[in-house]
Amino acid sequence: MPVAFEELEGSPRLEVSEEGIIAWRSFRVAWADWQAFCAELIGSYAVVGGTFVFTAPLEFPGFPNLVVSDIQLEPFDPASPDGTGVATLAAAPNKYTAGGARVTATYVTAFDVNNQPRVQLPVAPKGTYLTFRADLGAEYMATPGRIWRWQAPPTNPVVPDDVNPGLLIPQGTFHLTWHRVALPPWDKIRELRGKVNHATFVGAPAGTVLFLGARVRRRFHFMSFGGFWELQYTFQENTKELTTGAKVGWNHFYKEVKVGNEHWVAIADEDGNAPYRSGDLSQLFLFG
Repeated sequence: MPVAFEELEGSPRLEVSEEGIIAWRSFRVAWADWQAFCAELIGSYAVVGGTFVFTAPLEFPGFPNLVVSDIQLEPFDPASPDGTGVATLAAAPNKYTAGGARVTATYVTAFDVNNQPRVQLPVAPKGTYLTFRADLGAEYMATPGRIWRWQAPPTNPVVPDDVNPGLLIPQGTFHLTWHRVALPPWDKIRELRGKVNHATFVGAPAGTVLFLGARVRRRFHFMSFGGFWELQYTFQENTKELTTGAKVGWNHFYKEVKVGNEHWVAIADEDGNAPYRSGDLSQLFLFG
């Protein structure tokens, strides 16, 4: 049953900046209800019949992408404590039965609901959302001069061996952070670490994205039945382009003598095993 509350004078407040919107709302609730009210503010998950059921948070009206980031609790009337139960330092702290609690919720812009490129991101369960961050990088590889020719007609002479033209191969590291996760997929994180995508992933062709691992943090864990997890997944993309225009990745290396019309050639051991095994990276976004 929803907790009874009243919104206080001076609430809400909003701040608009280049980073998005920050908003604050202040409420008054009964002192005994503050934990349940906080759970309503941030939402929760429950397992019903083996299925995760999401209870949506109290969103900021008119801004569904504004999500509660933190909550401040204080007595509404700090001058009227009820300290009858405080007998030792280990006992319960003061209560404020008469005045109740002032609860101030801070909302921040979590995601852009109209961001069309987000359709390339993996599908996340209801009640969770993804944010994307990328860093640029490159790999430098020297090649022997004998495989190149100076473009100097009419003879186009071979580049000498003491000249080693370098190839700068663009790479990128990107992070997908999965917010408000009920239960991380621990086994899948361990199983897929060090594998490449078996199919297109975040718009990148198969074999070009390597899953490096995850950083996991607890969020809003102030009650035994509440709280979420935040998972930051890190991936590295390595993409090379063939003369046909096709994109290849981690299991293709530069071969001095071309195969067909290509220098980028897949390698494997004597049993046919590629250096990087492939996996379904979309399984990282299923509850464990």
